[in-house]
Amino acid sequence: MNYRKFRRNMKAISPIIATLLLIAIAVVASLVVYAWVMGYIGYQTSNAGNSVVIQSVPMPADKVTTIYLQNTGTTPVTVNPFAFVNGVEYPATFGSTGTGTGTLTGGNTLQLNVNSTSLIPVNPLGVSVLSGSMVTIKVTTTGGTYSQVSQQAP
Repeated sequence: MNYRKFRRNMKAISPIIATLLLIAIAVVASLVVYAWVMGYIGYQTSNAGNSVVIQSVPMPADKVTTIYLQNTGTTPVTVNPFAFVNGVEYPATFGSTGTGTGTLTGGNTLQLNVNSTSLIPVNPLGVSVLSGSMVTIKVTTTGGTYSQVSQQAP
């Protein structure tokens, strides 16, 4: 069989079918992007009313013993029973003293009301930090929002 004859008889995909395939690929890609964006926006808007701010962290004797946390959002938030000091997790002991205007919920969590501030004791003995070093403190909520501050130890 002659190679030239064989090559002349080969046909490519019709331009109409190629155009339809490209349109189908574009529609599928746009649907995937739409689904991802809607999921991301839905998650972000569900947390829109949650906002907490660390107001102050007194450090007597080079120890982090308490954190003052304020709910600046529009809905009550539940604070997780731990705080991070320089990236290390320490228990936050919510008790009957120093809880401010929050209310204790089941277990060892604190529900912080709107526009209220609460004292959060960190670790019964406090967390030792080096004098003059930078200390990063982070408090999270069960909804995923958090507040983080960095300050120099006295």
